[in-house]
Amino acid sequence: MDIIHLTYPERPVEDPAVIALGFFDGVHLGHQQVLQEALTEGRKRNVPVAVMTFDPHPKQVLGQGTEQVRYITPLDRKLEKMKQLGIDRVYVIEFTVAFSELSPQEFVDQYLIAAGAVHIVAGFDYSYGRFGAGKMATLDFHSRGRFDHTIVSEHQAQDEKISSTRIRQLLAAGAVSEAATLLGEPYQTKGIVIHGDARGRQIGFPTANIRPEFAYVIPKLGVYATFVHLEDGRKYPAMTNIGRRPTFYETGEVSIETHLLQFDEDLYGQELKLEWMAYLRDEQAFDGIESLKNQLAHDKIEAMQALTV
Repeated sequence: MDIIHLTYPERPVEDPAVIALGFFDGVHLGHQQVLQEALTEGRKRNVPVAVMTFDPHPKQVLGQGTEQVRYITPLDRKLEKMKQLGIDRVYVIEFTVAFSELSPQEFVDQYLIAAGAVHIVAGFDYSYGRFGAGKMATLDFHSRGRFDHTIVSEHQAQDEKISSTRIRQLLAAGAVSEAATLLGEPYQTKGIVIHGDARGRQIGFPTANIRPEFAYVIPKLGVYATFVHLEDGRKYPAMTNIGRRPTFYETGEVSIETHLLQFDEDLYGQELKLEWMAYLRDEQAFDGIESLKNQLAHDKIEAMQALTV
């Protein structure tokens, strides 16, 4: 799969293709419907299938809201999933203030027509150009007769639209298994193992303290059943805590600590990938070390059952 990075005023070189449009955070089942429609159109026309996406998120650049923008998938994972689906080419346009000021017609002229689009595929709610003024209903006008398009209707699960926003809400509620259903795979995060205070090892449950490498959406505080992938490709069941360790600290930064089951090796400095499989319980404070150890032993049993170990 060819990956072409562009920063305005750079323009794509004309190379005829069906082009799917979207930000595609998560590349969830709704996004996959858009991409599959583009692949179908590409086969009909015997031309490559491309995706035109953006990085970073427009909200991050335009300062909409005060909270940090968090993502379901970093760009590299997004591209990996697109490659797996069979996409031939991806245009990654750096989203800048200058790029955001293009009118809908300028965007179509300088990026879609310039790229040689023969057909466009996008979701029903896709917008383009300054202030999102361009809509799918206006694309025929802005295309200048150079391409036609397909609008992909809303994709639902349990009578609700599948969307990146809905997946973020599920993760914020700890509903990682429900989020996985909409993503088509378990939610994944990556991070580097850093030194902690070694309290887990002292009580018989050594943990890897993981610092996320990216502005991921972090699931709700609590204990989860997870799978952990090591750099060498090995995969282990684990129980993972997201929290502030209230038994030991009254306040503190949120940490991610994972206890790998059936494992006892040094992981400092390694990059680990976590797959979030099931929510086990809320984070809680205990009245002593023995109460904590008893709960962790129970969590371990529940994690193994959830992961069918």
